[in-house]
Amino acid sequence: MSLLFIAPGSVSMDTGDGRPALWRGGGAIVDPPPDPDPDTLPSTPGDIAGLAGWWDGGLASGLRDSFGAALPGMSGVVASIFDKSGNGRHLVPTATARASARANGLLGGVGSPTGAAGLAPQLDASLGFQVSGLSMGSGAGWTRYLVWTRPNLRHGASRNGAPVALLTVGSTVVLQLDSVAGGRLVLFPGAGEVVLSQTMVRRHTHTVIVRYTVGSGVSVWLDGVQVGSGGPNPLPIVNTATMTLLHDTTPQGGAQCWFHEAAAWDRSLTSDEIGALILATPRWKCGPRRGINLLVVGQSNAGLGIGDGAWLTMARGIAWHLGAASYGVIAQWGGSSYTCASGHGIYDVRTPPDTGSVYLPGEFIHNPADGSDPSGYALGSDGAAVQAYLASQPAADVADIAAILWPWNETDSTRGYSEKQHFQSGAQTLLARLRTMLGRSAAQMPLLWWNAMPFWTDPGVQMVREVMATMAGLSAQNTVCAIPMTADTNPRGSTWDASTGLLLSAGDGSHLDATDLVALGQRGAGPAARAILASSGGDTITTIPAGVPNAGPRIVHAYRASNTQIVVTVAHDSGNDLLVPLQAANGAGWAVMDGGSVGTPGTIRTAIACERVDATHLRIVLSSALTSPSAGCGLFYTPTPPKPEGIACQRDRRRFCSDP
Repeated sequence: MSLLFIAPGSVSMDTGDGRPALWRGGGAIVDPPPDPDPDTLPSTPGDIAGLAGWWDGGLASGLRDSFGAALPGMSGVVASIFDKSGNGRHLVPTATARASARANGLLGGVGSPTGAAGLAPQLDASLGFQVSGLSMGSGAGWTRYLVWTRPNLRHGASRNGAPVALLTVGSTVVLQLDSVAGGRLVLFPGAGEVVLSQTMVRRHTHTVIVRYTVGSGVSVWLDGVQVGSGGPNPLPIVNTATMTLLHDTTPQGGAQCWFHEAAAWDRSLTSDEIGALILATPRWKCGPRRGINLLVVGQSNAGLGIGDGAWLTMARGIAWHLGAASYGVIAQWGGSSYTCASGHGIYDVRTPPDTGSVYLPGEFIHNPADGSDPSGYALGSDGAAVQAYLASQPAADVADIAAILWPWNETDSTRGYSEKQHFQSGAQTLLARLRTMLGRSAAQMPLLWWNAMPFWTDPGVQMVREVMATMAGLSAQNTVCAIPMTADTNPRGSTWDASTGLLLSAGDGSHLDATDLVALGQRGAGPAARAILASSGGDTITTIPAGVPNAGPRIVHAYRASNTQIVVTVAHDSGNDLLVPLQAANGAGWAVMDGGSVGTPGTIRTAIACERVDATHLRIVLSSALTSPSAGCGLFYTPTPPKPEGIACQRDRRRFCSDP
């Protein structure tokens, strides 16, 4: 028996309730070893005598909740950062702070992401970290150590672009960072300030050591390299004012950076001790950091996904997998310049096979209607609008585009199956034009596509899916099916019975439900991250952990046990078992084409039952017996597409996932 896949080499399954099938089984995910704990390094701040305070925000063990207990993981509200020096000087946030995993490689950070619009994460400008009881004046020596990550430049209507304080004592800013790309790192800003660096990039992680020695002044090391010596110290001779990190103590004066680690000594460290402290810093991946932006091009479902947060969710997931510092979506639905146009295909549809003379536009590339191959098509009005939109964006944001995302091809699926080669040429042409706009080669800029959602005609849907699969198999195209299952989704605005899985109200069959769009973006992050990393688009994590989802579970074999029963073998991705609840038990989604071909379909034998045989096998029972030889039969797994009039298919509510 042959298999007709809807993704290159795989058939993806869906839980039907916003989770991917076998996307993650209980205990199946295994991350690579975490970045080194301070205790495993050649030196740690704790090895240096006279430690007055030491705070580690990279691991959950150093973070405390409101009851003083260590956080169970790198998530949740952080009430304090534990003082590992044993002196009981815990670092206290000035506002609600949260732990975040993978803020730097596999190590975390403490900050407070907000819901502000724009590139993410944007951190709360009211957050800083304070500790009292330290001596930091000009009459005695002292040393301070800090590690931070800046994901984006400062934002906020009142202080947008203003410098930020990294280290403050009382109300005196000791160390200041410009909030502009290519900005400065300044010691004691103001009269007599010392500029330590003029190349502080927009997104970065850095370590800094500030040492004051009576009679010698202030010396500073940035990422282990000395950048200043003999600097002035305008602080009072005796000064035990509160030390504040990542805040200047004025309203909304937060630096909007992740806190990673800090330490303090109420004495001037020797040169050898500075060297030992520098040896403790390699656990942090310092230097410029990456932002992961997605360029989204498509029709109304792509546009709806912008507002629903689907593609931002995907970008966030990709950034998490790659250890990137920032993420965002470059996209616009509507207006004079845009990237998404409702109802517009790659090029215009002249004679839709099931709608008579209805004209469906598509001007991303222009079809001159002279029978020429699309490889020679110029940009159409939609393509020009994309080009104009990109030209209007900050160059730094465009430079951070890591992939092109096409959650697309509704009306393209109204084409005839015979148009396959023509359409593939058009898709490749548009892709090349978009890469040219970005100044990137195919090897540098992957295309993330989805399997065409069911829309009007079966042959057209199959044609678009086959083109996607073909392009994914061509290394020169650098294309991946990041979202292999779009069929088991709800119509927008529909309702369904959670106890049976049956649809209660039809909704808008041409558009996907917001929850489902977000789920598609979420589950597409793993495959997308792999494609971006393979295209040299990664950040601090250089290898995707083995447990991160790739393309979902795959059907690797189908055995014809009888003319009415098919036994299917499933190869797991990140899962470890099969569940068959609700309408899935009635065989929803399974069918065998008895003879024929995609272009000239044979009899469709739908399934009436599906049962779990064991962790890797399903038994499918057909509604009627097969009559063709196995080689002439094709196994399909997908719900019935919507009807031509746009009525949505019944929700199948299948759950093949082993998660609770």
